[in-house]
Amino acid sequence: MPTHVPAPAVITAAGNKPKRIEEYVGRVNTKTAQVSVARMVSPGGWIEPSQTPDFDEITVVLRGRLRVESKSGVIDITADKR
Repeated sequence: MPTHVPAPAVITAAGNKPKRIEEYVGRVNTKTAQVSVARMVSPGGWIEPSQTPDFDEITVVLRGRLRVESKSGVIDITADKR
């Protein structure tokens, strides 16, 4: 059955600078544990502690750059300029 999500839940993020997370689907807003769909706005230079969530997390970079550091290396992801 389709579910209407009228508004995101605003979540406080861990990290060195203020970051806004608006969760549309996930543990907080819809009690969904398998996936998180959220809009995040991060200031330049923002970093957070390492984490390994128990859900699928997919990130789309709309503006700027995202640096992902993992055990296998570093990936810089930039917004598509097409």
